[in-house]
Amino acid sequence: MAKINLIKNNFTSGELSPHIWLRTDLNQYRNGCKEVLNMLPIVEGGIKRRAGTQAIVSTPNAVRILPFVVSHTDCFILVFKANQIEVRLPDGTLKTTLTTPYTAADIKEISYCQNRQQFYIAHSKYPLAWVRCSEDLSNWSYDSFSFYVPPLEEVSTPALPLKPSETSVGKTCTLVASPYEVYSNTKRYQTNDICYYLINNVKYYFRAKRITQGNPPTIPEETYTEPNWEQVTVSEAQGFTSADIDKFVFINEGVVRIDSYISSSTVAGEILVKLNSDVEAIGNSWVLKQDIFETSLGYPRAVTMYQQRLVIGGTTSYPNYIWLSRVADVTNFLPTTNDADSFTLSASSDQLTNVLHLAQSRGIVVMTGGSELVISAQNALTPTNTSILEHTSYGSTSNIKPLKVGSELLFVQRGAERLRTLLYDYSIDSLTSNELSVLASHIAEDHGGFKEMVYQQEPDSVVWFVLNDGKLASLTLNREQSVTAWSQHDLGSSVISAMTLPSTTGSDRLYFLINRNGTLQIEQMKEGLLLDSAKQVTVTHGTTCTVTDSLIGTLADNVAAYYSNGTHTYSLSILNRVGNTLTIDCDSSITSIYIGRKFNSRVSLFAPELQGSPATSSPSLIKVNYINLYLYKTINPKVNGEMVELKEFTEDLFEAPKPYTGAKRVELNGWNTFDNFKLIVEQDEPLPFHITALVLELNINER
Repeated sequence: MAKINLIKNNFTSGELSPHIWLRTDLNQYRNGCKEVLNMLPIVEGGIKRRAGTQAIVSTPNAVRILPFVVSHTDCFILVFKANQIEVRLPDGTLKTTLTTPYTAADIKEISYCQNRQQFYIAHSKYPLAWVRCSEDLSNWSYDSFSFYVPPLEEVSTPALPLKPSETSVGKTCTLVASPYEVYSNTKRYQTNDICYYLINNVKYYFRAKRITQGNPPTIPEETYTEPNWEQVTVSEAQGFTSADIDKFVFINEGVVRIDSYISSSTVAGEILVKLNSDVEAIGNSWVLKQDIFETSLGYPRAVTMYQQRLVIGGTTSYPNYIWLSRVADVTNFLPTTNDADSFTLSASSDQLTNVLHLAQSRGIVVMTGGSELVISAQNALTPTNTSILEHTSYGSTSNIKPLKVGSELLFVQRGAERLRTLLYDYSIDSLTSNELSVLASHIAEDHGGFKEMVYQQEPDSVVWFVLNDGKLASLTLNREQSVTAWSQHDLGSSVISAMTLPSTTGSDRLYFLINRNGTLQIEQMKEGLLLDSAKQVTVTHGTTCTVTDSLIGTLADNVAAYYSNGTHTYSLSILNRVGNTLTIDCDSSITSIYIGRKFNSRVSLFAPELQGSPATSSPSLIKVNYINLYLYKTINPKVNGEMVELKEFTEDLFEAPKPYTGAKRVELNGWNTFDNFKLIVEQDEPLPFHITALVLELNINER
């Protein structure tokens, strides 16, 4: 019978999928756990109890919360509700309310990005919009985005000669269309060219169906179909209509925006790009273009900023198009060949190319339904040197915004159950993608997939995930220290949305939109809190000690209480609960306590593997004689359901407990097989809990 001491001082693989519980050959097995609930593996190697939450404001009918960050000191919470946005301070105070067109269902499909005081909102059913605030943060507005020149697409252009009256930028130019010419037997007509032809001394207008020459138009009869021409009405044969106002004429290498309609042959407007001459342009040598964003064609569903350009893409009619604005002029999408001007690209691949998200990573990353492409150039992006290339082909889910973590771009693969990363690989000069959820695939699968993800950089570099059943998951991610550690979390109610705000010092502020027993509220996760939806309340002393608060009625039988003064922390016994009032057992000197929902923080360890692959100790019998817990500022944890007393013999037994730092040797009994091995360390009271390492003193026997 061999006696062995094993140390586990590394939890950097977090909770692992049951599919790999026998992959004892993996390093992740030694660094992982069967279960990590309401605990956070940390970069340093230990594992600690997650913080509790504090309810900051009730928000009836809220659907989603998003961050509005001007600076580390000027941050706001945007609370999206049906047809409105509430702008709130980090403490929940209402700043203002804005009216929007988005329904509750639409809000879930919103894509967004921010550039200083401008928060851009994209949705495929609504015009691009933005939320803006003034420099002093006092005035706020929601408006449809106003383009100086919108992205353009060619529309039906009359095949008429057109003469401009001016050439210089900024001047008003009159454009006069010449009448349609009479048919000529010697002229070669292009498709859609229009002419008139006298038949029995009656003038008829015809449009060419295809390229033709020497084939005079005829009027079709019942037994005969004209192969080259189709008859059009006089109204269709005119040059312009009043509907052409705000369209753009590309003529003589210049551009004119139509500002006024004068007649069917004459319009006028401002010259935006200089014309090279004012000579008449023959038919089919000039083009009429219009705003590509309208209800019938759809609106962009993705938006980002890159190199001072506004980048938008993915409409209903043009799902694979990406438009880039002029540099430092986000309202100008007029395309030219000048380096700083706007241009358009299209995603092309043998996979699905519908644009779902736009992000940044060594260029503009275009996330589509079937592949990941990058828009890039050797230097700055220009209309003439930019390329768009496919790098990987996994496809992205539609409503989860990609997330930048350090130099990596995280995205949820289509299907919403796998998390992947895009990272540049210098050896192949390309972005590569690795799956981060492969060793914990059960988390998304068991909870209906991922719904949202946000990044809390400080203090522990954690990516938080809202799952589709309202539960939470977290991923502690630090590539430098090889940390990829998943955990599961239960806030006791359904989590609807999540967001983070930076802070000048200390932890990033993490917020959740929660349905707490029918009450929609925003809760902030705060270090130092030991209960969820925690609240500090005043104790009333009489014949008994009581506290009264509406939260007690909301939490009902899930309510718990504790006292903390910075030196001592201990749980308080609840003697009775009636409605919104608790009767508690506490000292008469206590004036305030914390109440909230109690949660259990638990870590379940794997059976130790003592052999190196391909050998194994799994058929053997294992007996853990003692476990040595190395703790940091912890009070009374439990091992396999038994409380560990941390007070020393020299301490006063009647004194309130203090957080303990050091080692504690705990005796265990019983033989276990590899399959039924059980070692659970937990904290089910509102008390601090942090494990830095475990040492197992064990025996192993052959069966």
